[in-house]
Amino acid sequence: MRVVYSIRLDKKLREEMDKYNVKWNEEIETYISKRIEELEKERILNEIEDKLKNIKGAKRGEAVRLVREDRNSN
Repeated sequence: MRVVYSIRLDKKLREEMDKYNVKWNEEIETYISKRIEELEKERILNEIEDKLKNIKGAKRGEAVRLVREDRNSN
């Protein structure tokens, strides 16, 4: 099921968009999907960091480093 989500754009920006044969709805949907994925990773990272705080010997920032290392390898 699809839903409509509308936004207001500056008129000049809309005019610039109209110059190109781009499916803007697909571009925006792809961006939002990737952004949600990033935010979900950050949320999970924060949960891991909170849990690691209670583990002896765990280094602060270790989970962040490991996830960033993994993300950058892709």
